[in-house]
Amino acid sequence: MKRSLSVIACFLWSTVSVANIQTGMDKLINEVDPGINIGIEVIDLTTGESLYARNPDRAFTPASNMKIFSDAAALMLLGPDYRFNNQLSTNGTGLQNGTLKGNVYLYLPGDPSFTHEHLKSLLSSLKKWNIKSIQGDFVIDSAYNHVNPYAPGWMIEDLVYSYGAPLSPVIMNSNRLTVTVNPAEKAGKPALIEVTDPSGTIIIENKVHTKANLKGCGVDFSTDKNNHLSVRGCIGVGQWAIQQRMAIRNPLSYMQGFIQKELADQRIHLKGKILMGKAPKDTLLLASSSSSSLSQLLNDTLKPSDNLYAESLFLHTAFKLKGSVANWGEAKLLIKEFLQKQTGIDLKTAVLTDGSGLSRYDLLTPRQTVRLLRFLHERFHFSYEFIAALPVSGRDGTLQRRFNKSSQQDLLRAKTGTMRGVISLSGYLYTANAHTLAFAIYINNLPGTSLSISGRYRYLVDALCNYLLQQKPATHRWAKVVLPHGRMRFQNNTTQAALSRKKQAQWRRLETMVKKALKGEVVAIRFRNKELVLEDYQKNASKVWTVLQRLRKKYPFTVALKSSDLPALTPGKPMLLWIQSAKKDSKVQRIWIIKETLT
Repeated sequence: MKRSLSVIACFLWSTVSVANIQTGMDKLINEVDPGINIGIEVIDLTTGESLYARNPDRAFTPASNMKIFSDAAALMLLGPDYRFNNQLSTNGTGLQNGTLKGNVYLYLPGDPSFTHEHLKSLLSSLKKWNIKSIQGDFVIDSAYNHVNPYAPGWMIEDLVYSYGAPLSPVIMNSNRLTVTVNPAEKAGKPALIEVTDPSGTIIIENKVHTKANLKGCGVDFSTDKNNHLSVRGCIGVGQWAIQQRMAIRNPLSYMQGFIQKELADQRIHLKGKILMGKAPKDTLLLASSSSSSLSQLLNDTLKPSDNLYAESLFLHTAFKLKGSVANWGEAKLLIKEFLQKQTGIDLKTAVLTDGSGLSRYDLLTPRQTVRLLRFLHERFHFSYEFIAALPVSGRDGTLQRRFNKSSQQDLLRAKTGTMRGVISLSGYLYTANAHTLAFAIYINNLPGTSLSISGRYRYLVDALCNYLLQQKPATHRWAKVVLPHGRMRFQNNTTQAALSRKKQAQWRRLETMVKKALKGEVVAIRFRNKELVLEDYQKNASKVWTVLQRLRKKYPFTVALKSSDLPALTPGKPMLLWIQSAKKDSKVQRIWIIKETLT
């Protein structure tokens, strides 16, 4: 009995008061900037006690912390098992000798995860119905057809890049693409530019030149509403490939191009046009394709902070609330009213202009955010789905490189937010004595000050969270004393995100070594993430092969060789797969493809 009392007394003695926590938090903030425009609220969900507040009712631009509100609304209305259902149908009145008399309709409810592979699968059903010719039109019926592709308050400079991809009138491949710029085989020639474009509609203007060295070089990217991609600048011969994610500014043209190409590949003749329209009632369903569950879509939204996913869920939730398509202004009011009724949180001062937080018009307070986090945490029927979708400290999403010490990893689940002049972090953390805290930290630049606050203020946010992780808030009830930081076995393993980064780094090192070893040789090297493609212009194949054999001793890889005949090569590693290919009207003698090896 004495021993039990002493353990409890020791436990109670080791806890800290609210006043001590407040003093420690204030000290950290004042050391960085006493006049900082910061808002914070921290609540102990274990005891219900408020641990810290600083400007909790001040409205801030939240950046991506807005996703907590839009995704919460979707989860509360639609449920964790909800799925989007994309459908292909027809109003055809007859199908004779492979000819369909009527239109084909593609209904798209706004599934953010819809890709060209899903569309290809839907179109392949036409062959199963033995349709070889469509006498009418191919009509795309999209839920977002008449919605502005961008929410109010989005900045023009954001629209070019992948995070500013348009939401309407259609979504395919998240309405974005990856551009890769590789140096040519020698200086003075245009760089080699590749895009992920299954539609064949992206028009590339290549104004990038290859130079002998990379001094003074750089590459600029821009796109327009006609899907013209302009790439300008210079790149050094031995320089790493440059990659940039860009928005597809005209997603309708992109999708139309893919449909046209896929119908041609399947040898299906379309007499009419590919256009936007509305499907009539009672069309015959030809095929359907469902998205992943909403719980998975939340994961795909919150962990990487995907703006397009967030906007799609925002507008789709508003659509379900209204019973018909809602524009941005209507969605703003519908979502706010719904959240207020469901949670009882006072959202009078909140402005929910969009679902992603990319709008500069959005406004939230730390108190509104923490109260929503508390509400979600206390609702067993969906709390686990929501919390699991948040980035995990030191492990995944936008927190994979933050809080990665053993005393921090996996103990914080929170949504990050970053824009020019804005830093935010809101979520849950687990203290040193097993208390769960809900917190929200917002920092906005003050008028007339620099918009660039992502440096020391980001470190301040991390320091504040690290301080809270180390605290032992007092408990006002008997509770089992636990060891919250006892690590599970999986925590000793390298995270999947770290393994992915390591593998990517290996490919970049291999790219560097290949370029260094083949410097001066007439070989163009294309970097493609997990493979290297070498266009060999030389008659003698042994030069490249000798280099690959030498590098294989350090890096595990295999090689596929495309050529009209198999050259005489010294046997040995790496494994070589020869693929016979017809000789083209090109100066390229052969193509070496360096691939991963099975481990």
